[in-house]
Amino acid sequence: MRYEKARAIVLASRPLGEADRIVGLFSQELGRLDAVVKGVRRTKSRWGGRLEPFGVVDLVLFRGRSLYTVTSAQLVATFAHIREDREAMAAAALACEAVAGLFGEEEAHERVFNLLARSLAEIDRGFAGRAYSSPLVLGVLMKLLHEAGYLPVLDQCAHCGSGGMALAFSASRGGLVCECSVGEGVPVTPEAVEAMRSSVELPLAELRGLPSAPGAEEALRHIHQLYMHETGSRLRALRFAYQT
Repeated sequence: MRYEKARAIVLASRPLGEADRIVGLFSQELGRLDAVVKGVRRTKSRWGGRLEPFGVVDLVLFRGRSLYTVTSAQLVATFAHIREDREAMAAAALACEAVAGLFGEEEAHERVFNLLARSLAEIDRGFAGRAYSSPLVLGVLMKLLHEAGYLPVLDQCAHCGSGGMALAFSASRGGLVCECSVGEGVPVTPEAVEAMRSSVELPLAELRGLPSAPGAEEALRHIHQLYMHETGSRLRALRFAYQT
């Protein structure tokens, strides 16, 4: 069977030739994949806005030799606020880019699909302050790291296992470290430690209601270092998030 049906979230898209695009998708049934959308860049395209980033769509895909091709797309959710608000767009871009970096191609992860869909829904509802200092954004990234098997050690020293005071965050050690390995990490404040712990313990809906804070901003920097250590790439959407 060369046709597949899938519900997918559009992570990103890029041009292909004069009229086509390649969309990066994370689907419930097939995991992460790329697919060609033919003619989508024409003025009178039949696709309309159904395959824009951050949308949820029901697709029929034709499996080619190297890429899928989208043959049908029905819009399920648009998350209109994300497209209208810069901070929401930055947050959604961070979530989608993290999913693309953490999970391999064509590996089904239904829990990750559901987590990303919930994350976009909460982002769409709006949050206070900037994306880079939002407890919600931090929580989304922490929960994605957890699903990928990279949740940082936050309840003890990641090196010696003691319950001593956390003095630094070490990406190479995989979490908080005490004085035994403080030179291997970056100094961490109690506020950032609390922000990281809360981002793991609280559901996304509660994190969305928390105010933006310097502790969350600092924690995001530490978590980004962990992400880079584990994936070998940085989150490019952070540059957009920090722009004024």
